[in-house]
Amino acid sequence: MATPSPDTLFGLTLHGRYVLGQRVRSGPSGTVHTAHDLTVDHLVMVTVMHPESVADAGAVHAFDSRVQTLESVTHPGLARTLGHGRDGDHVYAVTEYERGESLASVLTDGDAALRYSPATALTIVADVLGALDALHQAGIVHGAVEADHVLLDDDGRVTVTGLPLIADTTAGREPDTSEDVHAVGRLLHTLITGVGTAPHEGPLRPSEAVDGVPSDVDMLVANATDPTPRYRPRDAAKYLTMVEQVTRSLPRADGDGDPADTRPIPVVGPETLAQAGAGSAFTSAFRAGRASRRAPGGASGPTGGGTPGRGRDGAPPWRRLPVLVSAAALAVVLLAVVGWAALAPDDAVVVPDVTGSAPGEAEAVLTGLGADLVVRRTEAYDDAVETGAVAATEPAAGTEVETGDQVTLVVSIGARSVEVPDVAGGTESEARTALREAGFTDIEVVQEHSGEEAPGTVLSTKPAAGEQGDREEPVVVSVSEGNVVPSLIGVDQAEAVTLLDEAGLAALIVEEPHDEVVVGEVFGQDPEPGSILPDDANVAITVSTGPEEPEVEESETEDDEEERDADRERDRDEPTDEEEDPDRGDDDDGWGGGRGDDDASCSGAAWHPHTQYDTGDRVHHQGREYEARWWVQGAQHRPGDGGDWGPWADLGPC
Repeated sequence: MATPSPDTLFGLTLHGRYVLGQRVRSGPSGTVHTAHDLTVDHLVMVTVMHPESVADAGAVHAFDSRVQTLESVTHPGLARTLGHGRDGDHVYAVTEYERGESLASVLTDGDAALRYSPATALTIVADVLGALDALHQAGIVHGAVEADHVLLDDDGRVTVTGLPLIADTTAGREPDTSEDVHAVGRLLHTLITGVGTAPHEGPLRPSEAVDGVPSDVDMLVANATDPTPRYRPRDAAKYLTMVEQVTRSLPRADGDGDPADTRPIPVVGPETLAQAGAGSAFTSAFRAGRASRRAPGGASGPTGGGTPGRGRDGAPPWRRLPVLVSAAALAVVLLAVVGWAALAPDDAVVVPDVTGSAPGEAEAVLTGLGADLVVRRTEAYDDAVETGAVAATEPAAGTEVETGDQVTLVVSIGARSVEVPDVAGGTESEARTALREAGFTDIEVVQEHSGEEAPGTVLSTKPAAGEQGDREEPVVVSVSEGNVVPSLIGVDQAEAVTLLDEAGLAALIVEEPHDEVVVGEVFGQDPEPGSILPDDANVAITVSTGPEEPEVEESETEDDEEERDADRERDRDEPTDEEEDPDRGDDDDGWGGGRGDDDASCSGAAWHPHTQYDTGDRVHHQGREYEARWWVQGAQHRPGDGGDWGPWADLGPC
């Protein structure tokens, strides 16, 4: 068994502020550590460049440039970049603390593989694509999207991590946005099937591993994992549009596709998804295993093992704000516990008032009573207590409970009625993100005709912007009517035309040769899949005509040569302009227009301005013989013009 290399940076303090803890992972950029920010007394993550990279001035410049760009990128699905610096030989960047459990860990329960229903998998992937879209808009490609780098936390939030701060150019070039799309397609395949894939494998189809996968989902994965980049959606925004369209088309069972339901289901062999949807229960072993991995407070500290993470408890995705309890408030709670405990009988304790505390800290207080209380959590709306904090306990504070009794922490999920944000004028994807962050999870999209707004533009919401909306009720988003361009790559021409017709669009067929694509198959389209167009708009599809035939040089046949000789003989017999006009003297360009006596002694054809001459043809003019250097015709190319640079080579007198 190999011995792991020691973490030489553990305990190092950078700029007297960041105390490095355990190394979490290592990549092309450097090593990533948990750290304690002494200035604000918070946990953060610090990426320290590899020493060999620090010696490369170009690498340091690339590191700093990328970090500076990331400091301006904000998205709920990305750990915010807080700053960067250099302390002696250490170049580093600081980001928010990463909370959650990686998808790779979530999908593994001991030796058993787990997977998600298509609806839930699409919800997770949509959040991943939203984060990648923010990066792509900033000109940044992740380049390392995988299950290990996608975290799920107790709030139902998806966080994309593992972003290299130095682009990996081992392939001789920087990755592009279509490679992130390919990685997300592989991730979607893994979420649905529980089966990992090779980095360059594809096209993938989940239906080959799990029965009952809808054809739209199958095609969605296949499009993203096509080995040819130009056949994939161009970037995260394009793929997100397709994912959302497919999500809306799926039949929904109770609870299926709810972002809060992030419970995987065991992979026990091929089975229909109708029997194993997102609402399927965990096995008891999975529940126990997940609970045993959950640390008090929901996150491991700087010296905790592995990637800092927490288990899943099905909390809704709108819980965003961390709840901090001051040392003074915690001291008050502990004093109250001591006082109540002193007054309680020996075999009973009094439930303390932990209102406003973070659930993890409240749970620690209750377990610290020494009464072996069973602590559970539930959620409820509360207008007075901030989201994520304990709003009450059951039994209530001050109630006497006996050893082994159950105490339930009622965690606030905020007010039930909240203000509907103004999303008009944006895209459907932007509207969904804003509404989810406001706390609305039931979002319905309807299309309406609009003569003013472009297809895909949000027109209005119901309830309207600024009104109070019930988070238990749906928010209806009206979007300007349009047609979504389907993916046509890889289908034959007839099927592509049918698909466009069904989508309310028209096919504009362009035929081009292709060395690898069979005749009649579509290998290009414009605009890309997921684009929204008005009725009857044209979609250009490029159809293969097969391999391009090599060009064959046409050799001059004997008949062609005889025909040319006949033309020359005819030209020689016909009188020239000068012969038709014996009184004509020198022409305007100074060359003699008439045939002199010297011409009469020259053999072969005389030069004629209306005759075409090819390379190597010989003529005589004004007593001298000339040979054509290239194809030539016309009075402006008279033999003798141009000297050594003209079209005629002077062979001397004849």
